[in-house]
Amino acid sequence: KTSLDDKESSGINAEYGLGEVVYYASLLQPELQVSLLSEVLADVDEEERGGCVEAALALSIPIDEVTMRIYESIVSQHVPSNSDLVSVANISDTDARVVAAVSWLLLTPSQRSDALIQGNRLIRRFLGARKHTPACAVFEMIPADTIETIQKQWGEETPAKVGNAVREYLCLRAYLDTHQAYNDWCSHSANRPTTPTFEGGEGGTFSEQVAVEEKKKSHELAMQRWEQHLIVQTQLTRDKMLNVLLFIDGGWMIDEVDTGDVERREQLESLRRVCIPSTTFLLVNVLTESGQDAAVVELADYLASEQYQLYTLFTKEELRRFLVRVYESSIRCGCDPLGFNEPVAEEQLAEDN
Repeated sequence: KTSLDDKESSGINAEYGLGEVVYYASLLQPELQVSLLSEVLADVDEEERGGCVEAALALSIPIDEVTMRIYESIVSQHVPSNSDLVSVANISDTDARVVAAVSWLLLTPSQRSDALIQGNRLIRRFLGARKHTPACAVFEMIPADTIETIQKQWGEETPAKVGNAVREYLCLRAYLDTHQAYNDWCSHSANRPTTPTFEGGEGGTFSEQVAVEEKKKSHELAMQRWEQHLIVQTQLTRDKMLNVLLFIDGGWMIDEVDTGDVERREQLESLRRVCIPSTTFLLVNVLTESGQDAAVVELADYLASEQYQLYTLFTKEELRRFLVRVYESSIRCGCDPLGFNEPVAEEQLAEDN
């Protein structure tokens, strides 16, 4: 017998306690241990999982294989292909189950690398479908000490696959940070202090005139605080977006070591083609609304740079839209359509020829 069917495993779970089931599993062959426990523990409440894991470890059961099988089972049942994912703002029940499945990979420190690799994979899938809310939810599932834990586990012998996952995690964090910053910028921009009505000024009583002056001063102070915070938030948003566009050591979502995984390389490239253009247009919006047209023109230099080769990630239509925005900004900031500070005189052109 090589596996246990659902009916038998559920019967064992109902007749015996979890501790007894774990002990019974320890008497089986390794593959049967994994098969039995992955079926039995899948329905265990989260608060009981820790005890089951401790018992399994004490009995030398390969618990990491068990939890990985549970995770893969949940994801395979509830995550459709990218083409079937619907772009929504909130987390659906299906997405919530997938996000929660990551918790199965966080029960032992030895499996933190697996948690990071699988978490990154889910975030990529959600971002590719433009589902930022569940992507953020998965990211928040990964403990903050994950990179430190992995470094302690592997030291200087970190496998290339794990090293790439660490870099990918940093790339994803940078991208999610840009969206949070942009949302904060939009929220602050929309909450500009409203101008109050100043009734009872000239021609009013002395008390009414004093009240109007106080109201004006209060409004001016509120506007100053709002404008100062907007300047800070604009700069923060700009810096975070440029951090994605000009990500260090090769570029955003580019592996440090090529492991020969063609499928992964294609997934990363596909995500770059989605996220880099969208981040660029968000940055153009921020700069334009903030009156930083010269910075929009400067952004064109980054896209055209052979060092970053960001232009290769844009479709022809996206490049056309971007160049239109650059053209509009160049006119407003007194540059010629090519972005030079001073238009070249016709006489100078004649002399050059």
